[in-house]
Amino acid sequence: MRHVAVIGHPIGQSKSPALHSRWIKAHGVEADYTAIDGKDEDNFRELIRTLPEKGYAGVNVTIPFKQLAFELCDELTERAESVGAANLLIFRDGKVIGDNTDIAGFSAALSSMALDPAPRSARIIGAGGAAPAIIVALKEAGLERIEITNRTASKAIELAERFDIKPIGWAARDTKLGEIDLLINTTSLGMEGQPPLDMFVGSLPPHAAVIDIITTPRETDLLIGARERGQKTMNGLPMLVHQAVPSFEAWFGIRPDDEPVAIEFLEGLK
Repeated sequence: MRHVAVIGHPIGQSKSPALHSRWIKAHGVEADYTAIDGKDEDNFRELIRTLPEKGYAGVNVTIPFKQLAFELCDELTERAESVGAANLLIFRDGKVIGDNTDIAGFSAALSSMALDPAPRSARIIGAGGAAPAIIVALKEAGLERIEITNRTASKAIELAERFDIKPIGWAARDTKLGEIDLLINTTSLGMEGQPPLDMFVGSLPPHAAVIDIITTPRETDLLIGARERGQKTMNGLPMLVHQAVPSFEAWFGIRPDDEPVAIEFLEGLK
């Protein structure tokens, strides 16, 4: 039996075990998928060192370890190198191979929203492991203006310089939103058990869309408020499913093709 898992902190809210276990059963794969609390950086390093010895084929990596996972890899795909973060690790022939499926996951999720008119500007909240992949995806989608803000200003400035986008001070995070077509929260603020995202977004234009990549709860205060204003919204489940497909394929050589059904399945979970 092969083992795979998702590692993060906190991790109890993760929907990945339910999603991958569903695919494992559907495709008759001899494997299991669990959630592992990475706790801290030292413990995460130890997990990546020891899990291959315990029969693990690989792991998914989530908040807050994607950038550390990147640093621990022996080999990296071009996708991972382009964003400086790895959310998929493959243990093969004594090596740790890092990939990033968040770019494809976010691109597919954004496309599924069928926004009309297509967004030309975006503001990203947060500069953690998912933010670089989302920046790349937005650039590939042709957005003309991308802004980023983060509680730790230096991280936002670093990404802004690296990807040639505009940094916004945290104190100004909810200013000039009338010029923004797409607002994306990539932080854990608003996640179950975490503080809320303290941000007034009432000045977003009516056509703007709001994405919160959090999956628990399915409806954060940010999304509820946007929907009440008539704006299109999306939680993190579509991105989760779309990024999970290439992970499953990398480990087991099988590509699930039931994304809409899988998203509906996760939406139905408590």
